[in-house]
Amino acid sequence: MITPGEPARRHRFTGLIAPAAILVAAAIAFAAGPAGPDHRRAVFFAAAVCLAGAVGAWFVGQWPATTPSGRVTASLGATALRLFPALLALGWLQAGRSDLTIANAGGLLVVFYLVALAADLVRTIMESAGAGRRPRDREAI
Repeated sequence: MITPGEPARRHRFTGLIAPAAILVAAAIAFAAGPAGPDHRRAVFFAAAVCLAGAVGAWFVGQWPATTPSGRVTASLGATALRLFPALLALGWLQAGRSDLTIANAGGLLVVFYLVALAADLVRTIMESAGAGRRPRDREAI
């Protein structure tokens, strides 16, 4: 039973679903894309940026917070770590013409971020499916 001041520890490693989904998407992009070195560099760049954000967000989400304000702060920090590296990299790619821009690294960055977001949404839904339910009281039946 989790008390109100105790952080939930049972879902410690489910936050790694998003980085795993990014790795799967990167493997598919390597296999399905053209065999040129520019495409491989673009896939590596986009996957590295999204993985750094996802792993950083998972790490911040593991920070023990016992107060509601601490949990909100950790959640906002995790969201910022997941979002801002991808936005900064996308802005950098849009600012200049480089080999990565020509190889569509920006498009891959968006795809990998959306894959991580979808995996995070599915994880959140799975974790919260039974959170609002109370166990039945056997004496009331």
